[in-house]
Amino acid sequence: MIRTILRILVLRLWNNPLELILVFVMPVIFFSIFAAIFSNGIATGTDQKLRVGWIAAHSSPLADELRTFMEGNTALRCTAIGAGASTASENSAQAELDLDARVREAQRSGRYDLLVKLTEAFPDDLESKPADTEVPVSLVTDGQNPMAVAMVSSVIRGFFAQKSALIAAERLARIRAAAFAPAASSNLPAGSPINAPFPSAARGSVTTESGRPAAPGSQPGQAADSSNVFSKASGEWRSADGLPRARDREAAASGVREGMPAQPGAVPLPASTAATVTVEPLPDRLDLKVENPQAASQENPRIAMYAAGIAVLFLLFSATGNAAALLEEEESGTLDRILVSRAGLFHVVAGKWLGILLLGCLQITVMFLWAEAVFRIQLGSHLPGFFIMTFCTAAATASFAMVLATLCRSRAQLNAVSVVVILSMSAVGGSMIPRFAMSDRMKEIGRWTFNAWALDGYQKVFWYQTPLESLQREVTVLLGSAVVLGLLTLAFSGRWKRGY
Repeated sequence: MIRTILRILVLRLWNNPLELILVFVMPVIFFSIFAAIFSNGIATGTDQKLRVGWIAAHSSPLADELRTFMEGNTALRCTAIGAGASTASENSAQAELDLDARVREAQRSGRYDLLVKLTEAFPDDLESKPADTEVPVSLVTDGQNPMAVAMVSSVIRGFFAQKSALIAAERLARIRAAAFAPAASSNLPAGSPINAPFPSAARGSVTTESGRPAAPGSQPGQAADSSNVFSKASGEWRSADGLPRARDREAAASGVREGMPAQPGAVPLPASTAATVTVEPLPDRLDLKVENPQAASQENPRIAMYAAGIAVLFLLFSATGNAAALLEEEESGTLDRILVSRAGLFHVVAGKWLGILLLGCLQITVMFLWAEAVFRIQLGSHLPGFFIMTFCTAAATASFAMVLATLCRSRAQLNAVSVVVILSMSAVGGSMIPRFAMSDRMKEIGRWTFNAWALDGYQKVFWYQTPLESLQREVTVLLGSAVVLGLLTLAFSGRWKRGY
């Protein structure tokens, strides 16, 4: 008997293609979508680069070095914007905009994860500036990608750390050269960090009577040891066989060499000298600031995006469920009785579409009212844009649900098809996964869904707070989709009028 029950279960599954799709195909589809998103591209095997915009008030050698350093980082894709770009393809109209205007335009474009802004106070170089000169660098973020600030901050700090180390190394090299050739220090300008008078004992201990550097450890006036030869090329003492002395090799293995600093800030001369030259450590000049214009003007802009993503997802399911009433009426014969009355097929389809549209608008409004009451998304200051995007989104989803209902033959078939299509659209379109985590290819694929266009519109309203004119593209796509899918619904619904 158990075998019979199992056989019935297998035959039922085998004879129901929709159930086979939900059991075997749907998990594979979702796995492919999520794998493509989190691998940053379909079968690419490469990491997605962070998109960084470069905005500088003026071009300077230090700014060019920093920009070149960031462009060389494999994790970043740095693009110059506006007047500070210093490129041949520079847009003169954009270059005339002030710094803040260029920042706003770059953020609204959605092409950058983070912006690096250099103001007029950014110095031309570090060597000629006083030690207390600050280097202001601003990172402008919209808060969507929290990892961007940490990544770019570490890269910029690494650049200035290397820059400070190079400056310190140059000073140390000059001091060490002056220690072995003190006469050369007299030619240095006044105020140089190495133009400090050395005691006579120190000068006598590092040179011989013949003027050739004496081996470390020799006494003043003592002739140089013939077994030790000073190499000008390497700046170290070598034995007669041309190899470094044994004690120098031992010191190098321990990380300390004679004539080099034993600890930061102190530069000892050779062992026989009594003088020690101290170099002041370079202070941390970097003044790194993080700016978030969206957070400064509103409390929880990110919550509005979550509300929009969830609202569109459930709006698609509810619209499809209401459109399934047409199939129930067809199965029960109610649709035939309606069609033989004075109501035509156009009136039936238009009435169903209008009802789904109004219900969708109400559903989204309830979601955002709850978000306003609990999370304070400042809905009142964005009502015009909210109503425009809500109407366009509800109209597009209503037409989409109606065309699915006319294509399917039964409610069970509609339920299976709608689950596969809606969940796939929501995953690719951004209702489930933030779009900033997707690769450029996945974002382009998401453009074929209602979710992506609706989220972009709500983002402009609540996040970037752009004027209503900026919604023209999203409104055109959503309303155009509603009209096209509505016409397809009328064409496919002719089968009910013809009786098959």
